[in-house]
Amino acid sequence: MWFGIGVMIALAVGLIVWVVLKATKKDCKKYDERQIVARGKAYRAGFVAFVICEIAVFFIELFTEKPLVLFGPGILQILILFVCLLVFVEYAIFSDAYYSVGQAFNIKWCIIMMLLGAVFIFQFLRSKDDWFKSYTFIAGIFIEIAIISIIIKHAINKKRDAALDKEDSEE
Repeated sequence: MWFGIGVMIALAVGLIVWVVLKATKKDCKKYDERQIVARGKAYRAGFVAFVICEIAVFFIELFTEKPLVLFGPGILQILILFVCLLVFVEYAIFSDAYYSVGQAFNIKWCIIMMLLGAVFIFQFLRSKDDWFKSYTFIAGIFIEIAIISIIIKHAINKKRDAALDKEDSEE
């Protein structure tokens, strides 16, 4: 119960910070038309993944006539949430729609996020509560996969840019 209260407080604080930053920031992130279309497709892919997961859970529960519970109450829904969010994030990253136009790759941010994912995974290893243990493991893996994908996409872009520069210099 205290964990749920803590999550609600954290979400409320995050929402307040977001609203304050949004109100004080004049130059919002700008996405070009191609990125806006790609983000729309990423949202759609995440939504379709969500619908498929929920329909699968529905039919499993329908045929077994029992609620589907993994490791504890609510863990299945958290897992579905993170899987669908990962579908959105991966689609956006590999469609060049994750960063806004002109936003540079920041290795320091990637390192901080990798450490945050490692902290979640460490919490998984040291926790005794199954529910908290499952949640932290899912969150840690989600963060690690997303950041590794950003780094891979950055390497792909760097390689592509180097090949384009080489072609330009040869002409």
